[in-house]
Amino acid sequence: MHQPGFETARLVLRPRIRADLDACVAINSDPEVMRYLGDVWPPERQREHLSRQIDADLGPGLGYWSLFAKAAPSELLGWVLLSPLPQTEYIQLGYRLRRDAWGVGLATEAATEIVAHAFETLRLTRLAAWVHPENLGSQRVLAKLGFADIGAYEVGGRAERLYRRLA
Repeated sequence: MHQPGFETARLVLRPRIRADLDACVAINSDPEVMRYLGDVWPPERQREHLSRQIDADLGPGLGYWSLFAKAAPSELLGWVLLSPLPQTEYIQLGYRLRRDAWGVGLATEAATEIVAHAFETLRLTRLAAWVHPENLGSQRVLAKLGFADIGAYEVGGRAERLYRRLA
């Protein structure tokens, strides 16, 4: 199965491509975006990491989707993902938006489409997501999506919270 694209009321979601790299690096270079995610990496390291993500075969129907507003289809707003969650048997939902796209429901809108894809198309029975304990905005998004906090999860040496949703 190829990685499909999607449309929502306000967004176009399409598989991430190399042309998205510079905009992804710009998002990842904003210290406020990375506040709960870790250090800001040098641009060269980011490009190598993001290129590996684009090239990786994460499994049928899984991957990274770049987000664009229908009103401004050439401006990358961020991304949403489905990928294996390290050290677990879960597929994880993830999302990241540039700062000027925060607070207007775009993460929830994009993730709702990807969660539906996971459960309806891929027939997954559960999804997970991790979030920093102080990242209240992301916790609210996960709550709106029906995820529940199920305990501690360590990623990159940091203590996070693991959330889960069953189909």
